Amino acid sequence: MKKKVLIITYYWPPSGGPGVQRVLNFAKYLPKYGWEPVILTVRKGEYPAKDPSLEKEIPSHLKVYKTKTFEPFSIFKLVSGKKKDDAIGTYILSEKSPNLVTRLSKWIRLNLFIPDARVGWKRYAVKEGKKIIRSENIDLILTSSPPHSLQLIGQALARETGKPWIADYRDPWKEVVYNQNLKRSARAERKDRSLEHDALNAADGIVSISKDILQLLESKREKPRNGCLVFNGYDNRPAPLPRNDCPVITYTGVLSVTRIPTPLLPALRELREENIRFRLKFIGNTCPELRQLVEENGLTADTEYISYLPHDESIRHINSSDALLLVIDNVPNNKGILTGKLFEYIGAQRSILAVGNTEGEARHIIDECQCGEMVDYNDTEGAKRILRKLHEAWQRQTPAYSFSNSSRYSREATTGELAHFMNHVLSRHSK
Repeated sequence: MKKKVLIITYYWPPSGGPGVQRVLNFAKYLPKYGWEPVILTVRKGEYPAKDPSLEKEIPSHLKVYKTKTFEPFSIFKLVSGKKKDDAIGTYILSEKSPNLVTRLSKWIRLNLFIPDARVGWKRYAVKEGKKIIRSENIDLILTSSPPHSLQLIGQALARETGKPWIADYRDPWKEVVYNQNLKRSARAERKDRSLEHDALNAADGIVSISKDILQLLESKREKPRNGCLVFNGYDNRPAPLPRNDCPVITYTGVLSVTRIPTPLLPALRELREENIRFRLKFIGNTCPELRQLVEENGLTADTEYISYLPHDESIRHINSSDALLLVIDNVPNNKGILTGKLFEYIGAQRSILAVGNTEGEARHIIDECQCGEMVDYNDTEGAKRILRKLHEAWQRQTPAYSFSNSSRYSREATTGELAHFMNHVLSRHSK
């Protein structure tokens, strides 16, 4: 008889993005390891992007419970002049705005909605969660964040039901990229720090996507450490190399001001002067600063911008590319940033040109899988060297890298790691 886990997630289809894919694949593969998942999510959430195609991947037998929620975004849209159906991006708080009313609304969000704007879901989720735990005979609770207010839901349910609770952190709490350098009041900072501390120490187990983030979270726990590393993983399969008229380099996802591939653009400009040409394809939201640098380097004619695409269409673009661009946010404490796209790139077996912290975990995984190379944010010469290698491989119609040691990063394998940890936490709790 399978054990049951209640998975609490804000992001669920039709929401798009890597957070959805992580939890969706947990739900898909956990039954292979003796666990039956039950999902608790919101009925109508405010999502940075929507991807209805992911609804086709929800297992037919999976039970999904949805509740209403309260969020301040309708008010924010009203005062900022956004339309009712406009998506609110993940990096909205770090975007500069000349509008006084918009700046005020952001201040209210930062200082009154703590830890985040989804905290209004807590009372609805806790009420429904208690019903589900009783009716479904749930054995264990799993919350996946951000938004980190979900950890408050898991904490409350564990306290009120006595069930063991595992907190999955896709990003750190206080150190999450889009919250860095944002000014909060001293009172709001204290409250946020206190909530993080209490949630981390109440959890029976901690899961995260990288060693660095896991170590950071565990360093804040007072009880004996009980953590598990569960990478995002890949679920796609490689396709034959395409035959493009010149090498195509593709990036998928948000390109904010902290993710600009600074060494790549001048490197491409200098190579073009030698008649070595590439085409760039950016799929997703791109910041004005990136577009300006593309123009300054004379690459506009060779660059294509495509707005957010459903996951299956994004995969088709990945498979029709010769190489894939990965950019790690240029922010402090970025060694542990492991975006979901890294593993999708690995699964596609396309050469990876990465820009980021060359001492970080992404670099080590790329080296381990022999699937590409990483250069530092200012290493234009290094970027040129890799681009030459990619161009030569395109001319030969052969892969530029050997690709190996990647099977441990499949979604099925990483979910197996989670299932093993869930068994361990449940066993310890039962003693």
